[in-house]
Amino acid sequence: MRTVASTDPRADRTARARIVDAAFACFTTAGYASASVRQIATAAGVSPALLTHHFGSKAALREECDARVESAISAKLAGDRESLDAVIDTYGPYLAATLDDDTDSARRLFARLVALARAAIDDAGSGIRPAEDRNGQAVALVVLALAPFAWRRRLDEWAEGTDAGVRRLAGPLAEVFTRGFMADARLEDAR
Repeated sequence: MRTVASTDPRADRTARARIVDAAFACFTTAGYASASVRQIATAAGVSPALLTHHFGSKAALREECDARVESAISAKLAGDRESLDAVIDTYGPYLAATLDDDTDSARRLFARLVALARAAIDDAGSGIRPAEDRNGQAVALVVLALAPFAWRRRLDEWAEGTDAGVRRLAGPLAEVFTRGFMADARLEDAR
């Protein structure tokens, strides 16, 4: 019996990896509630039974996606420059699509992201200047970091290219985070 090599480029990756990639895509485009196990399995090129074998349920698959987001953002906060592309390409759009869900999963993920930001603020070596209200600052960091993904369509139109808007904003946002935005304290004093 002769084995023929697959011409499907997805065959080079494990089924588990393809399922997770498909889940990110489906949860981002259709939303968690609307994305079905069958839809995710089809996008991954596997059977729904294999998806269930690997993850047990759609909820467990979402937990896997959330854990990968948390891990990538932890790496980013630790200074891993390589993770920026993953955040821009996969995790940011996923977060913008799923964090506003009225689900316990979305609440847990938001709380974990805020905890990561708070830990970075509390880490004296992080370079973040702590604010008076560190919890509020942590939430502000999460919201500001995710805002470009919520506005992705408008930003891509502005930059005249798919994925160009968020990438083009990465530099100016880094400057705002690093140097601040205002030249004086007028805005803070007006608060």
